[in-house]
Amino acid sequence: MTGTRLLFAAALLFATSPIAAPAWGAEPDTPQAAAPSHATAGEPDMPAAPATPAGEPDAPSKASADREAVPSLPPGVSSTRPVPPRTGPPALATNEVLVIMRDSATLRIGAGSRAVAADPALAATLGRLGIDRASVVGHERLDATRHARPSPPRVFKLSSSAPGFDAVEAARALRATGRFRAACPNYKLQPFATFPNDTYLADQWYVQDPDDGDVDLPEAWDLEKGSSTIRIGIMDTGVDIGHPDLATHIWANPGEVPGDALDNDGNGYVDDVNGWDFGDDDSDPNPEPIFDPSGIDIAFHGTFVAGIASAATGNAQGIAGAGWNCLIVPLKVANAAGDITTDAVTPAFLYAAEQHLSVLNMSLGGAGAPGVAEYFQALVDMADSAGVLCVAAAGNDGAGAPTYPAGCDRVLSVGAMGMGNVRAEFSNYGSWVRIAAPGASMWSSICRNYVVDDLSQLIYYVFFGWDGENPYMFGDGTSFACPLVSGVCGLVRHRWPSLTPQQVAAHMIATGDVIAFDQPIGPKLNAFAAVNTPVLAVEEAPPALLRLERGVPNPFRSATVLAFTTATSGLVRLKLYDLDGRLVREIVNEFMPAGRHERSWNGASADGRRLAAGVYMAVLENGGQRARLKLVMLR
Repeated sequence: MTGTRLLFAAALLFATSPIAAPAWGAEPDTPQAAAPSHATAGEPDMPAAPATPAGEPDAPSKASADREAVPSLPPGVSSTRPVPPRTGPPALATNEVLVIMRDSATLRIGAGSRAVAADPALAATLGRLGIDRASVVGHERLDATRHARPSPPRVFKLSSSAPGFDAVEAARALRATGRFRAACPNYKLQPFATFPNDTYLADQWYVQDPDDGDVDLPEAWDLEKGSSTIRIGIMDTGVDIGHPDLATHIWANPGEVPGDALDNDGNGYVDDVNGWDFGDDDSDPNPEPIFDPSGIDIAFHGTFVAGIASAATGNAQGIAGAGWNCLIVPLKVANAAGDITTDAVTPAFLYAAEQHLSVLNMSLGGAGAPGVAEYFQALVDMADSAGVLCVAAAGNDGAGAPTYPAGCDRVLSVGAMGMGNVRAEFSNYGSWVRIAAPGASMWSSICRNYVVDDLSQLIYYVFFGWDGENPYMFGDGTSFACPLVSGVCGLVRHRWPSLTPQQVAAHMIATGDVIAFDQPIGPKLNAFAAVNTPVLAVEEAPPALLRLERGVPNPFRSATVLAFTTATSGLVRLKLYDLDGRLVREIVNEFMPAGRHERSWNGASADGRRLAAGVYMAVLENGGQRARLKLVMLR
């Protein structure tokens, strides 16, 4: 975004009734301006920006100055700062149903993309509902021999050519068969927000607040700064990967060669160098314009979230990200029409699980409806079993009804606070909200990869503190409390890499500050306590052990049977490697219940070639745990 178009529009409007407003990051070497009053009803105004003592990390070298004046608003535009939108009733994105399989035999895609069920009763149900088409959700992953993985897709999208097809009723009927892990219409979701020598550190009250409303990040950074081995997925509207405060922290896929139009790493995604656009199914995760019902472009949302989570910190510009050295993996789930759909969120979950991301930030969601909770729970279980910590915003309705995915088990759901250690008026609440963090008047990065329309620029300028040029401004919402928690989770995951996702979540909650909020939103995030408190004091009971038992027979000549016990229901992988560490076969890659299982191996690679006699290593993964077994194949 550039300031040219806004400043031109402003010049035309200066003659009309101007209103005074202070600037943020304007001219250097001038006194610090007081922060503008822009809190939502019932919240305290922003105090004067706190001065950072000399010698503190990330202290600003230049102060902000007052802006001369801002233009009046066009007719019909509200004169008050927009508040975070409420969660609307579930709305269909498309008249289709998404189903997550229980086992590989439930359903397959036949000739002409027809949905084919092996069970006669299920086939009859599909016929009665008029379901005649099926497609795979996400991309098939390739094995080391460039063939599709042997396990079937976990998620299908079902539809009908019949004019009276009802996706909601079809999903209900498919759930009733008991043959699927989950079935859900393709609903729309929404972002949950409106709109240490780093230049704007003084504007980040949640980093350092003289009234102790912050989360003690400077003290935490003295002990832990994370690393590039920790990757935080941002499932959102897209991330401006060229933003000056984010570019050095965007994940680069080491298995891909940029721009060669090949799937170098065999994960099913061509040129996923910096993540993926699941909304439009392409390799560009940068945001594109998205307009909310009031006409404001909110595509900055994902970039704003990414900045709070882990903008480059200590780089003498911009803002300080909570994760300091952690990397951002953009997972764009908004499409060109501006919709975020279950159809896009699903493969983003699967990608996060395949990549074993450290943290998955979800500053989005939707209201509960039949099948929604179960569907998102299945996705969360897959991610959690792959070692991914799921963190989600609770929503901005100021109500107690759960939203999803935040309301799922195994999700660290986040409520929002305002300054003064109070619950932000807009924040959802209830026993399902597990931790609280600042989420009002948050200052962060906005996208500048395209020119924003004039009205949106004017709104940013008048209400959100944008200076007309630099890509930063204020925003409110649980969306922006969520990445603050995600960034600190990244620090914890680096400090104690052996912790499971649920142990990290339990640790974050146990080390939070107990505050008597007006409604329950969990304890307040305390970053310093999270990285300083010994984990053994709050660690969960030891998880059930994952076991890969002896192959029968072993050594073997023609085939061996591998018996294994999974610790939890979730995604299970069983892979075979040679002694050089090369993947030679993937035996299992599917969602499985906890318990004992068996799989056979005939000594062949995925394409059926008999492998050479020798020693091979079987590696089993489930629920963040690994087990290994040495196999000997004879001539």
